[in-house]
Amino acid sequence: MRKFFCILLCAMMIAGCAAADGVIPNLRESATVTPDAQTTVFSFRGGVQWNMSRAQVQALEGGQLTERAQEYWSILYPLTPVEVSKFTADLVYMFYNDQLKMISYDFGTGGTESDFLYLTGALDSVYGEHTEPDASAIIGVMDQIYPGYYTAEKLSNCRAWTAGEDTLVYLYYYGTNAYAILYVCAQSTTGGQSGYVTNGL
Repeated sequence: MRKFFCILLCAMMIAGCAAADGVIPNLRESATVTPDAQTTVFSFRGGVQWNMSRAQVQALEGGQLTERAQEYWSILYPLTPVEVSKFTADLVYMFYNDQLKMISYDFGTGGTESDFLYLTGALDSVYGEHTEPDASAIIGVMDQIYPGYYTAEKLSNCRAWTAGEDTLVYLYYYGTNAYAILYVCAQSTTGGQSGYVTNGL
């Protein structure tokens, strides 16, 4: 998937960043949400939160991160895989106008169906029972960055969670035995303890 993000950055010079209609968030126009007493701010690994700058994410991640940028979009990622649940994955932070808007874990092609099902259960334990969205929801989000990269034929077994007020979490296959988790937008709440290993989710 890192190759995808390198291609993505080259394509951003000519690609439009139009948002899809409906439930698909327009990442370019997402306002910074100010939490109130009933809102829990989405907190990712190490305290990373939506709308943070690249410098803030870099400081919280601590290790060396590689940065690529073109026009309004930029990405930040560690050179080595990170731990997610009981697996490892490539981590990519995606920024629009230097504000964190999406996060991806790419598990590549080394996993099995039972690994995918385990992650589904682990995410259910954190965010509640999943829904099974049409692939167009994920395609609409990714089209804002790289139109046409994902197609309905490429995506399968899509799972979705709504975390907090407007954080969307997707788990999906994007190729043969290749799957990823994609976090999109602004806020999140997490559930209680379970029998799953949920660190990093």
